[in-house]
Amino acid sequence: MAYNAGVHPAEDLENLIAHLTRYAMPVRKRLGVERLGVGLWLAPSVADHLIADRIELVRLRRSLEERGLEVVSLNGTGGRNLDSPGPDWAKPERYRYTMALAKILAFLLPDDVESGSISTIPIGWRRDWPADLHTIAANRLERLSRELRGLYSVTGKTIRVGFEPWPGCVLETTEQALERVCGIDSEHLGVCLDACHLAGGTEEPGAALRNLARAGAPVVKLGHLHAHAGESPGGEAPTTGSVLQDTLTAMLSGTVNGTAHVEVETHGLAVPLRAKGPGALVNALAEELDWARRNLTSLGLQLAA
Repeated sequence: MAYNAGVHPAEDLENLIAHLTRYAMPVRKRLGVERLGVGLWLAPSVADHLIADRIELVRLRRSLEERGLEVVSLNGTGGRNLDSPGPDWAKPERYRYTMALAKILAFLLPDDVESGSISTIPIGWRRDWPADLHTIAANRLERLSRELRGLYSVTGKTIRVGFEPWPGCVLETTEQALERVCGIDSEHLGVCLDACHLAGGTEEPGAALRNLARAGAPVVKLGHLHAHAGESPGGEAPTTGSVLQDTLTAMLSGTVNGTAHVEVETHGLAVPLRAKGPGALVNALAEELDWARRNLTSLGLQLAA
């Protein structure tokens, strides 16, 4: 289990390490655990920097270890900022950025962790997607699959890339993701599930899980879990509780393939709490993670943190 550290994004390595010190390490201490998972968002410029300078990559790993933090998942949306989706999968920049993240993640993974996950965009926006781009994107995904297999042969680490279906995109449903992504490589390419998206009704959760189980496709990451959505009267976002329970039950029972990384979405906390100082955000993050920990362990999931 990890929290999405995109809540405090950084455009360079110095600020990234500073954020880990200011927020993530105090959250870990507040939870009383020796290690805390963080899902990092790395700007393309930061990823390029880490790939070009191995000393800096070693520095980042040591900085994580010294603070009792570990990274098993990266946010691979890859725009100029966290809220920008970046280039689509028809563009070579998307492939290069994703492979850079894969190499970085393989190096950052703790020694006792065999696999990592990268979430990415659902191919592209459907309105900007003429038919001839499907072939281009498919060729890029086939190349990505080959390179991820090669990365495993060199590092012994399996890096999976998960495509999250989203309304208005080329991949709107898990069925479309299964057809266009998992059919290429069901080991290294899979699906990211957003609990709020599933709970929102654009896709019936039970049908989505049955499709995944039938295809044997991996769920790479389960995200957007938090206590505040739907917990208060009149909340705009639906509660993720029942969807979370159904999805985890399917994965824990072996019905759905894959060992998904569970990531607590905290991006919405940053804006209202930023003016109150680091302590307020640390408290909120710790409360969210403690809520997730209690609910996940009640479902039988064994957590290290």
